[in-house]
Amino acid sequence: MAYSMVDVSGMSGVSLSELGQYAETGLLNPAFVGQDEDIYYEKPELLRLQQIMFCKEVGMQEEEIGPMLRDTPRDMIRIMQQHRIEMLEKALHLHGMIQTLDKTISYLRGEQEMDEYELYAGFSNKRRRPLLNEPTFTSSTEQSTMPDGQEMKTKEDFLDSQAKIDRIHLDLQGAIEEGLEPGSSEVQQIIGRHLEWIKDYYTPTAEIYRDLANLYVEHKNFRQMYDGYHPKLAEFLRDGMMIKAEQDLS
Repeated sequence: MAYSMVDVSGMSGVSLSELGQYAETGLLNPAFVGQDEDIYYEKPELLRLQQIMFCKEVGMQEEEIGPMLRDTPRDMIRIMQQHRIEMLEKALHLHGMIQTLDKTISYLRGEQEMDEYELYAGFSNKRRRPLLNEPTFTSSTEQSTMPDGQEMKTKEDFLDSQAKIDRIHLDLQGAIEEGLEPGSSEVQQIIGRHLEWIKDYYTPTAEIYRDLANLYVEHKNFRQMYDGYHPKLAEFLRDGMMIKAEQDLS
């Protein structure tokens, strides 16, 4: 089915002037020009427009978008998967911001207490970044103390946290080698430790925990890390997290 420029503008929200500009630059050529001299788009052009919108959504400049888009399905799938990963990372960050906002609103309403450290828990996590293991911390000799006596994370705290998650990964590796299933009680106990480790940084919902599980499989940095333990660990952990989310977080 063919759609006019007005139709496409209405369904996508992209202005007529933008569509005209895309046609002029060759970023998005129409399928054909009709007898009424209007230009028309078909499914391949609509899909390409979607990819242009995705690219702009993740901050790409217009001149960068053209070389990124290809006509083969394999290239399109690769680009879409990358978009998904980038958006999921943003979603995880926004989830943390929403939690901090909700806690602050509840505190201002007098519904719950909120310590000073929690005021900044959702902001970019510069002090604590568990997802990609890229932390910053104070030294033990330069340790800062919060007004309520709660200490900021130190290098020793980080090393202890990393030792815990490394032990979890090794135990999951052993479970794979023993032929255990992700839903077995033994594996779910290990996944429970993983969930508790995550909760040290933020409290995930079932949806967020499932999204994090998918991120472990799809993000190349995670894949490289998990492949260092076992080539099946990323998928094994994901499957176990999906079960845990359904059983304990839903």
